[in-house]
Amino acid sequence: MRKSVGLLMAGIMVLAMVLASCGPALPEGCKRGDVKVGMVSDVGGIDDASFNQNTWEGLKMADEKLDVCAKFIESQAQADYEKNITEFAEQEYDLIITVGFLLGDATEKMGKQYPKVNFGIIDYAYDPPIPNVKGIVFNVDEAAFPIGYLAAGWAVLKDPADPQIGYVGGMQIPPVEQFIVAYAAGAAYYNQQKGTNVLVKGVYVGDFEAPDQGKIQGNSLIDEGVDVIFGVGGKTGNGGLTAAKERGKWGVGVDVDQYFTLPNEKDILITSCMKRLDNAVYSVVESAAQGKFTGGDVYVGTLSNNGVGLAPYHDFDNQIPADLKAEIDAIVQGIIAGSIPTGW
Repeated sequence: MRKSVGLLMAGIMVLAMVLASCGPALPEGCKRGDVKVGMVSDVGGIDDASFNQNTWEGLKMADEKLDVCAKFIESQAQADYEKNITEFAEQEYDLIITVGFLLGDATEKMGKQYPKVNFGIIDYAYDPPIPNVKGIVFNVDEAAFPIGYLAAGWAVLKDPADPQIGYVGGMQIPPVEQFIVAYAAGAAYYNQQKGTNVLVKGVYVGDFEAPDQGKIQGNSLIDEGVDVIFGVGGKTGNGGLTAAKERGKWGVGVDVDQYFTLPNEKDILITSCMKRLDNAVYSVVESAAQGKFTGGDVYVGTLSNNGVGLAPYHDFDNQIPADLKAEIDAIVQGIIAGSIPTGW
């Protein structure tokens, strides 16, 4: 009897050792050998028609084309960031992508707490660098500057007596300011070149999840005479574009080509200021899948590497004057060459 019990206990111990060697259970839909990649959104959510959604599209592309298994967790509040990152880290994910400047502190803390897990963070770079964390940043000012010039030119075309352009921003943090400062600088460059006086007006709402407030502020700007609204701030910025649509004005999208993500407002968008998060994230995930991930450094999206850019003019392609288009093209080339500063 004692021998049988001893054999049973030995068998249980061997089984436990085997199971332990297998690591944590695979997430649903993942297969053995996949590189596990987790995405933690900011409070804007996965369906923000903007940067969270575009980041997830990059991960889905990696899931389809590479030996990668991608999952996401939506953060409902800033207090969720550390908890959500920890959930992926405790499941021994190979790479965790955190989305947005507001996750900077949580990503730094968790990156140091889980040094064997690789991290990538959108819109943040650390100084000094963290060995297992890659910053993913974008020179969005390079695209926002020519868009400010375009918006100013369009306002002059449509409202020559009182041309004004504006913006509805989310939180006043550097990744949002980078768009707006360059947008205003582009309009100032237009005034300098043309001898005009296009005014720039705008507001930061202080929230990325407040479309109603964005719409209220958009309407206030239109009441003040603004002709073109740049929506810079997730769902809040989208609310500003809704106001432009309802009031017969025009808009500029952000982060992605919002002609395809805002069906109700697409016909008033003269372009979008694109931050190609999908391409950037795919590139970072691909490096991890190939065993070539490098932490402690930074991916920078620029005009020259197609990390940022202007979306097509779509419905306005035949309405924007040819000379204005040519001027935009020349400005883009000047920014790439370094001969035109963006103001950022």
